[in-house]
Amino acid sequence: MSAEKETQDDGQPSVEGTPSSMSGGARLRQEISPYLRSQAADPVQWYPWGEEALGRARDEDKPIFLSVGYSTCRWCHVMARETFRDTTMARFLNQNFINIKVDREERPDIDEVYMAATQIYSHGGGWPNTVFLTPDGRPYFCGTFFPLDDGPENEPGFRTAAESMAHAWQHRRGEVLEQAEELATVMRRFLSDRNSAGELPGPDMVDAALGALRERFDDTWGGFGDGAKFPMPASLLLLLELADEEPEADRMLRCSLEGMARGGIHDVLGGGFHRYATDRAWRRPHFEKLLADNGWLLQIYARQARRGDPAAGRVCRRLADFLCRDMAAPQGAFFTAIDGETDGLEGATYLWTLGQLVAELGEENAAFLAPFLGYDGTSERGQGYVLRWQRDLDEQAARRRLPVEELRSEVEPLIEQLAVARRRRPQPMIDDKILCDANGIVIAGLAMAADVLDDPMLLQRAAQAATWLLEHLRGDDGTLRHVQAAEGARFGAFLNDYAGLLWGLLALAEQDDTGPWLRQATSLADEMVERLEDQDLGGLWNAEASRQRPFRSKEIFDGTYPSSNGLALLALLELERLGGPSHRATVERALRLYATAAQQQVEGLRLLAVVVHRWHRSEP
Repeated sequence: MSAEKETQDDGQPSVEGTPSSMSGGARLRQEISPYLRSQAADPVQWYPWGEEALGRARDEDKPIFLSVGYSTCRWCHVMARETFRDTTMARFLNQNFINIKVDREERPDIDEVYMAATQIYSHGGGWPNTVFLTPDGRPYFCGTFFPLDDGPENEPGFRTAAESMAHAWQHRRGEVLEQAEELATVMRRFLSDRNSAGELPGPDMVDAALGALRERFDDTWGGFGDGAKFPMPASLLLLLELADEEPEADRMLRCSLEGMARGGIHDVLGGGFHRYATDRAWRRPHFEKLLADNGWLLQIYARQARRGDPAAGRVCRRLADFLCRDMAAPQGAFFTAIDGETDGLEGATYLWTLGQLVAELGEENAAFLAPFLGYDGTSERGQGYVLRWQRDLDEQAARRRLPVEELRSEVEPLIEQLAVARRRRPQPMIDDKILCDANGIVIAGLAMAADVLDDPMLLQRAAQAATWLLEHLRGDDGTLRHVQAAEGARFGAFLNDYAGLLWGLLALAEQDDTGPWLRQATSLADEMVERLEDQDLGGLWNAEASRQRPFRSKEIFDGTYPSSNGLALLALLELERLGGPSHRATVERALRLYATAAQQQVEGLRLLAVVVHRWHRSEP
């Protein structure tokens, strides 16, 4: 009987090398994560991260193949289709490795550790993260996306890499273990052994962080760098912090927010923001939409609107509507993400041809609207055009010598007509797990938007989500949990969960001082500090100690999201400002611990610079 046609009791394909115990498909179908469940049909025998997989690797003396991704990751989808569903490749993996699949959103503790390994090993990073480990969890080879077979210029494909790693373990184990220990030593130093305590960072650290942003700022399109661009909330938060006192910060902030709002990264019809842009002009997005991205951007546009920017207020309005319409879970909280693919095609739901515009609007209306959307008839990615604002309506009205409200009354019904038409198309998958940290960020955004938009319904929506999280994301011992789905709450809360939810509760407390929010925030802050503060050196661990984690970390550097330590420390200062108890000793110990890093790598510590700025501004 051929391996491809043989099936096991769970109805999934079986290949040679499959363990006789529960199949990978059966394991993954039991998981909360939609990403893990989507891999259940793979012929690769996947394990979720846990003692079963780690114990099996130790008992069988097999290396581990670890693949880390998430449900809306474009290249994770591609690698799954091309590589992990290839039966020959699966047979080899099943025979030679214990294969572990991790959802980075569900297990940020595992993701952070092994992304650090990939960055150290290859000086790059991204998802899917592809890592080969010794049975005790030390990496000895790291990479990101691999095609199945070698490239035209001898770039190694995944087949070559996996065969090489298996051969090295079987025939050059001494070299493998030596390399694994060298990399593990660097990882331990990078992740946790930051520095000994030093002097508190002074205001010059804030100046240096702003200077580092200025050096990378794109004066033409906003944002930072000259290639693919993420919104980078930590950078925008630093600019917001300084915008009222530093004209250069105000200029960079306005240019960046306007560039994103007018770019293809901003969904004209839906109101939300896609994950990132593949070009410096923000025009061509990767189409996935993540809850945390949109929660942070809602906060940032709301705060900018509070500074008197009406265009930011309009973005804030549409972004809040998007979250409450398209990402709301029936329980009261918010789902994690919306995929960028529809039926295997990236962006298929979002792209338009000129013929489709005419079919929906008629020739006259399509000809009227197209210039506002920058539409010139060209096709992007061979599928269609990414709609985007060419200019702000204020500018368009001035050019046409019309009152802006009159022009808006003509444009907005056509935009809504296209939005309704788009909702009739096949829609991308929604990742329906509920993450504590991302929900906390959205709660804060909705509370801030409620204030600037004078919309009590948004405040009520934020309060509803917070109440649900506090009631349902608790373990048997009463402590906070990280993720919830139909099967229940799982995983003890990570620092990001405490910091994110605390930030949301504090935003609610600022807008509603009659509610329980300050009391709830106080309790949560006490729990966070008790469980995660390093009592010996200072700073906050990302997770409690566990034998399933070979490394333990303190995240201080900002990436595409603000660092967990930066947000936690900022929230503790905000708690004190709003009349809650002081945790200044915890904040001071952490700032002293990270002082050397602040001198040497300030460009990666933008949110910590905000903490330092507020620390000196609020000194007793």
